[in-house]
Order: sequence, then structure tokens, then C-alpha cells
Amino acid sequence: MIYIKKKLVIFLIATIPIILIYNMKRTTSYSYLSIGDDLAKGHTPFDTYNISYTDILYDYLKIHHKNVTLDKNFIKEDLRIKDLIEMIKNPNLTSKETLSNALKNADLITLSVGSDELFSKLRSSYNINKTNYKYADSMINEIKELLKEIRKITNKRIYIIGYYNPIKETEENSSSITTLFNYLNTSFINIEKEYNIKYIRIDEDFRNKIEFLPNQENAFPSTLGYTFIANKIIKEIES
Repeated sequence: MIYIKKKLVIFLIATIPIILIYNMKRTTSYSYLSIGDDLAKGHTPFDTYNISYTDILYDYLKIHHKNVTLDKNFIKEDLRIKDLIEMIKNPNLTSKETLSNALKNADLITLSVGSDELFSKLRSSYNINKTNYKYADSMINEIKELLKEIRKITNKRIYIIGYYNPIKETEENSSSITTLFNYLNTSFINIEKEYNIKYIRIDEDFRNKIEFLPNQENAFPSTLGYTFIANKIIKEIES
């Protein structure tokens, strides 16, 4: 009888940790925080809203993680980089959630900001000139300031959605467009190393792709375009 009791005790000691680990895996939540402007929200080429890369990535995460939550509280039309910096430095303590708290709680973060501003600059003159480079430098510096503030809060991996050309490409502007986006991409290679983020480059993939940008009067992608962006993020997650 004593022998049987001893075996039972040994069995319980051996199995309880396994049960606890199993339950922890089942109940541990995984939080995805999507921060961004119209791209994160799913602005379509025809001025409506549909699924974006945010929603597609969320569906992927639900397959691979238990209890996944999606935080969209910091997705807003025309959101600027400066707005996000201000949210961190001077939070609205009466709001439902502060950006700092959302960042602390997130396991995965995507960031799409600056594209609306870039689109506006490029489409305003339909030219690529020195002003655009000055603006690109200003935008890069703001991104660095934002990431510096974010890295004070969290060290989780951040995926930044890249920029693409929203204007009609012609023989006259093709070379300048290439130069401008190479300049942006080179800048982000350095930012990747400095702030441990991943830049999702899409400019070449979207270039002159009618299936991704079907409306030349509107800068935003089709569902195929958003799916492509999501798949590039997923590829990086799995690499």
C-alpha cells in the first residue's frame, strides 16, 4: 500500500508541471498592436474602407497563437508621425488607453505612418525635386525620434510598412522616382540596424502594378495590394 502511494506521489509530481505548462500555453494571450494611418485602416482605391494588411495579419496570427487580441486604437486617418510622438510624450490620461501602455502590452507591432504626408507632397506638384528630398530627410528624422521614444518603452520587434510611389510614372520622372525611393530605402536600412526594426520594402513591388494600384487618381491599394503587404510581413515573421 505504501509502495502504491509512493508511486502515486511520484506520478503527480511528474505530471503537475506538464499540466501547468499546457494550461499556460492555452491561456497566455498574444497581443498585436497596429499603429498607423489610412493604410493600416484599409483605405481602398475608391475612397471606401475594407480589409487592410492589419486584418489579414491578424487572421494569420489567430491560426498560430491562442487568445490573440488586436489593438486598433491607434489607427487614424491622416495620422502623422508628429502625432504619435506627441501621444507618447504628452499622453491623454483621460483616454481609454495610452499609446505607451499599448506598446508595453504588445507582442507584435506594425507601423504605417508618413505615407499620407509623402503622397500629398508627391501629388501636389507631380514632380520629384529637391523639396521632396528635404521633406524625406525631415520625415526620416521624425521616424527616428518616434522610434527612440518607442524603444524607451518596448524592445519587441516592430515592422514598418514601406513607402511607394502614388503618382503616374512617366519617362520624364522615372529616373527621379527611382532615386528618391532608393534614398528612402537606404535610410531605412540604417534605421533597421539602429532601432532593431524591420522595414517592409514595397516600392518596387508596387511600381506600375495596376492590380495593386488600380486607380491612378487614388493612392491606396486594392485588396490584392494589402494582401501582398501582409504576406511580406508574414514572410519576415517566419524567417
